[in-house]
Amino acid sequence: SEDRISVLQIAKIVSEELGLYPEIYTTGGVDGGRGWRGDVKYMLLDIKKAKSRGWTPSTNSENAIRLATKELLNEVYA
Repeated sequence: SEDRISVLQIAKIVSEELGLYPEIYTTGGVDGGRGWRGDVKYMLLDIKKAKSRGWTPSTNSENAIRLATKELLNEVYA
């Protein structure tokens, strides 16, 4: 999609889809909230090449993560 999502948001979404509601702690880390140098704080994939070939995203990052989690759960418990 054309939006970005934080790693913390991803963890919360996956937890919700699993029916879990853990307390999530962060350590503060370095560089404005990263866990360690080089850690990813936000996920934003480059979709320019796909879009240049006529593709357009059909959902946003949050919905894509929810759908992917549900699909994986269906595969595991099918």
